[in-house]
Amino acid sequence: MAESHAGSRFPTALLILVAVAATGFGLLFRFERKLFDLAALMSTIDLFAFGGGFASVPLMFHEFVHVRGWMDGPTFLNGIILGQITPGPIVITATFVGYAVHGLAGGLLATVSVFLPSFLLVVGIAPLSSRLFASLYLYKALGGVLCSFVGLLLTVTIRFALNVHWNPVHVILSGAAFAALLLEVDIIWVVLVGALISAISG
Repeated sequence: MAESHAGSRFPTALLILVAVAATGFGLLFRFERKLFDLAALMSTIDLFAFGGGFASVPLMFHEFVHVRGWMDGPTFLNGIILGQITPGPIVITATFVGYAVHGLAGGLLATVSVFLPSFLLVVGIAPLSSRLFASLYLYKALGGVLCSFVGLLLTVTIRFALNVHWNPVHVILSGAAFAALLLEVDIIWVVLVGALISAISG
């Protein structure tokens, strides 16, 4: 009985959250179209970033750099670096982009928007999770999504490499970081040591 009562609260909570989000988007669309475009884009990126936070990077790069021209490749790469050395997932890069484009309001709105679809999906799917994850079709679909994610990540890796100012120190750092990650060194140490060495070497 308790499980049934708990399960009945999920649709209500989800409907309330969706209504609040829709109202917020509607107000932005009516009164602040640029912020609406930012929020809608961040939510779309999160909605289609299958495979984890890193899957959002190719989508962000494509939209921010190539489609909308909000910043150039090196600037976006700096945002990714900041996202790596600050607490939280890599999609926190959205905060950097939002702030760069529309100041403090843009940073706050981008942060909320980039997590909103995932949050709503978790609230909505939680009561159905046991049945969903027992589905063979779901596992097959996820396998295809993960293969696509590998291709997306490879594409953005190549684009980032083209935006790096390569010199002997950077080549060595890149190889050392790759080796350290293969040896399962914590990524935070890889980033911090790389930043320190690069700063000292000039």
